[in-house]
Amino acid sequence: MKLIRFEFDCSSQVPWYNHLCNQYLNYSSLTLTVGLVAIKAQAESLQSLPITWRYMIEAEGEQAPLEALANELAQDFLLSTYLLESRIVPAAERLGSNKPLKETDAQLPFCQHCQPQFGDNQHANFAQLVLPCSHCHGERVIEDNADLAALQVADLVNLATQLLSGETITLTDVIGSIQLGRQPFNDGDSAVLVCNPNTLSEHFVLENRQVLSLSSIEKPLLLLKPQPTSGISQSLIPVGFAASRLQQVLCELLRVKGVDWLYIKGAKRSVFANVLGVDLPVQSQACQLTQAGTGFTLAEPLHESVRFGNYVAVASGNRKQPQIISSLSTEQNVWDSTDTRKAAECAALALGAEFGQSSHYALIYFSEQYDSQILVRDDKGSLTSFLTLPKLPANGSAIHAAMQISEHAGVWQKFVGQQPAILERLLALDLNDYSAATLNSLWAVAAVLIGLNGESAKSLATSFVSSAMANCSANSPRIDFPLVKREDGSSTIDWTKAIGTLVSFRLAGDNDEAKLAFAMHDSLADFIANWIERLDLNSGIERVYLAGSDIANPVIVKRLGLRLGKNFPMASSQQQDLDGALLATGALYLRQRRG
Repeated sequence: MKLIRFEFDCSSQVPWYNHLCNQYLNYSSLTLTVGLVAIKAQAESLQSLPITWRYMIEAEGEQAPLEALANELAQDFLLSTYLLESRIVPAAERLGSNKPLKETDAQLPFCQHCQPQFGDNQHANFAQLVLPCSHCHGERVIEDNADLAALQVADLVNLATQLLSGETITLTDVIGSIQLGRQPFNDGDSAVLVCNPNTLSEHFVLENRQVLSLSSIEKPLLLLKPQPTSGISQSLIPVGFAASRLQQVLCELLRVKGVDWLYIKGAKRSVFANVLGVDLPVQSQACQLTQAGTGFTLAEPLHESVRFGNYVAVASGNRKQPQIISSLSTEQNVWDSTDTRKAAECAALALGAEFGQSSHYALIYFSEQYDSQILVRDDKGSLTSFLTLPKLPANGSAIHAAMQISEHAGVWQKFVGQQPAILERLLALDLNDYSAATLNSLWAVAAVLIGLNGESAKSLATSFVSSAMANCSANSPRIDFPLVKREDGSSTIDWTKAIGTLVSFRLAGDNDEAKLAFAMHDSLADFIANWIERLDLNSGIERVYLAGSDIANPVIVKRLGLRLGKNFPMASSQQQDLDGALLATGALYLRQRRG
């Protein structure tokens, strides 16, 4: 008789795994015990996550039934984007119990048992949207929608035919209204719905881990770079697999007609980013912090409810064991006076609530929507701003005027004299989309200067990131990002020197767009690492946190990880997001007067 333990290590709790563990308590062939433990990293560990969640299923028996159990677990524990590692280990004693794990909403739209039936055009049950499944019960959510449940095979074939003819169709799916079409939507709110996963690498640049993430039960959207032959004009675009039975059937009907992908609008799915080896949503629909989820008692919030942007956070439970739920909400009866200039502070407070307040930590908060800052927390719990990114002038004409009176004026005049077309494009640049101090405004200007194209400042910034992702050069120029003091005593970056250095390399004959874009990212990360190391010498930094929507930029986050990860433990949120619900959670802990 052997006692073995099946372990599934995850960066966050996975509701479907809770459900599966409880289902296996009813396993008839062997007596099983289950468990879920929070494994906290040692303070000195540089490579470990602050917390790892380990699901356990334990069984004792002979070789044959244990092998049968292993095969069943391999089939049933579908891949989660939060799964870090799985293993089978011999056990000296049981650590779990026969007590069910706490379950939350764990319903899947389909699983490995029903999808090969309703989603395979050769199967007798093809296109049966309400096909019962005793494993995932994915039909239930469809049965609650009479119009969706009434769709027959002929209806679905007709919809696919409309798409093949170039029409745009609007449908009611389980997530609400969606639009599908072969052409991108005019408002830019387009994602790609993959019809043929086998051709994914033909159309997009991606790594194996991203393929696995797309295939996971969370069905995330990932921001991918299209291949030059894809026919997609966007330099980066959200991409995902079918996330409902309706989408799965339509994708299959189109796949057999040679359609590899189409555009979708209204997908209502989070775009996930890989930050320090962990997948997490940039902005989630909702998140929850509890003692069961964090492994310790949450600090008591200062407010019962608060709004930050489109998110509302509500604290419930008792003072000793509070629970926090932050979600997208249109609720009007929630106090809505949080100063959005406090976004970085809210992010820091939310991370402190999730992981427990460390004495000294630094936060790098880079956001597209709110002021981007580097904050430092001291041993008294005070958060101070070390750096706020510069807020650039509102248009290219003002950029040109500022450069003409900067210390790089001579270099600048020579550059624009040689590049009149670039100057013309710069003078036409409108940066009003960026009302806050963001990195992307600088990226948009730099994109123009290295010769990239884009219809707006946002598309230029995206093109700049995409170009940096394409860099193949082993060496890159060093761009200067010197600090200057602001009126409030905090620091910012002298952006004119960064631009001046960039055009100096252009004048020297370096016209490799990808190398120059990468150089801007890499140099900034290097400067940030030097600043953090200097702060560490002065006051000690125990951990560096990353947050904000611009941390989804794969180049900057990787360079920060390489530069800082050698000397500091680093982390981002594991149970919230980068720049949405996270801020609302933090606002519950923000000291502010309420009128």
